[in-house]
Amino acid sequence: MKIKGVLFSLLCCFSTVVLAAEPYDRIAPLVEKAISDKQLPGAVVLVGRGEQILYHKAFGFKTYSPAAAVTTTDTVFDLASLTKPLVTTTLIMQLVEQGELRLTDPVGKYLKQLNDAQVKNITIVQLLTHSSGLADGFDRREFWQGKADLEQQLAKLKLKTRPDQQFVYSDIGFILLGLVVEQITNQPLDLVAQQRIFLPLQMKDSRYLPLDKPLQDAAYLQRIAPTENLQGDTDYQKLLPNYAQTYLHAVVHDPTALRLNGVAGHAGVFGTANDLALFAQMLLNGGEHKGQSVLSPLAVQRVLTPVVIGNQSRALGWDMQTDYSAPKGDLLPAGSFGHTGFAGTSLWIDPASRTYIILLSNRVHPNRNTSITDLRAKLANIVAAEIN
Repeated sequence: MKIKGVLFSLLCCFSTVVLAAEPYDRIAPLVEKAISDKQLPGAVVLVGRGEQILYHKAFGFKTYSPAAAVTTTDTVFDLASLTKPLVTTTLIMQLVEQGELRLTDPVGKYLKQLNDAQVKNITIVQLLTHSSGLADGFDRREFWQGKADLEQQLAKLKLKTRPDQQFVYSDIGFILLGLVVEQITNQPLDLVAQQRIFLPLQMKDSRYLPLDKPLQDAAYLQRIAPTENLQGDTDYQKLLPNYAQTYLHAVVHDPTALRLNGVAGHAGVFGTANDLALFAQMLLNGGEHKGQSVLSPLAVQRVLTPVVIGNQSRALGWDMQTDYSAPKGDLLPAGSFGHTGFAGTSLWIDPASRTYIILLSNRVHPNRNTSITDLRAKLANIVAAEIN
C-alpha cells in the first residue's frame, strides 16, 4: 500500500508539472476568477497564430440565471464597437481602392446634410483616427429616432475641438463614415457589409440585426448572449416600449445604434470568435483569405500605418497605443493593433508573430457597472509570454 501511495504521489506531481507546462494553461483560472467575481457571466477566448487555432474555449453561462444556458464556443455576442474596424473601416478602404473616395476628402463632399463649414471640412482620415474634433457622442438628453431625426442632428453638428489637436474617441465620426458608405454605394450598410465582407470571408455568424427585420433563424437567436437589463438605459424603454423580455436579446446594446434601427457605422454587428479569427487571418494575409480578396496588401499596409495624435497612437480605424489599449497588455510590441467593444468584446493582433487574441463576453449583463480592463490585459500577457 505504501508503494501505491508513493506512486500516486509521484503521478500527481508529474501531472502537475505537465499541466503547468501547457501553453495558455493560465487562461482558464484567469477567466473563471473574473466570472466568480461577477465581472461577466461567461466568455469565449480564442488564440490563433496564422491560420492555426491554438486555443478556443468557452467559460461560464450566458446569464446569471440558475437556468441559464452554458456559454459555448459558437455563442454569438454583440460585438459593439468592433463594428468600427471590422465593417466601416474595411468598407471605406475598399471604396478608396475602387477610386470612389480619397482619405483626404472632406466628409461634406458626400454628406450634404452637414451645415457647419468646419464639420464639412473634416477629412475621412480624421474620422478614421478619431482626430476630427467631434464629440464622443450625441447629446443623450435630446431624444430622437431614425434616419430622419439623425438628419436634424447632423444639420446642427459642431466641432468640440480643432481637428488634429487631440484624440477623442468618437461614435459620431464612425456614424458619419457609415453614412458615407451608404451614400456612395447607394445601399444600406448592413447589406454592403454582408456582400463585401461577411460572405467573401465566410463569416457565417456575423451580421447586423435590424429592428425592422426580425430574424427568423431560431437556432441562431438561441445562440446569442443577452446583454443589459431593459431598465439599464432610458433609451431602451423609449425605443422598445413593447419589449417583452427582461434583458436585451438579439437587440443591439448601443443606445445610439438602437436609435438607428440597429444598423450604424459605429456599432451593431453580432458575431462569434470563429468569425473574428477569419477576419484576423485575412488581415495577416495582406487582405486575402482562401482565395478571396477583401483588401489589397497596400490597403492593409495603409490601414496599419501608425498615426500619432498627441501622445496617442492609432491606425486607421484600429487602436495601437491609447487609453483604450488594455487588450495589448504589457508585453505585445509596437505595431500590434486591435479594438474593444463596450459590451465586453476585444480583438488584438500582433503582425510580427501573426498572433491574435479574441475575448468575447457580455460583461454588460445584467448591467454596465463592471470592468474587464484588467482581464483583457492579463489575457494578452499570458498569450504574449508564449510567443517565441
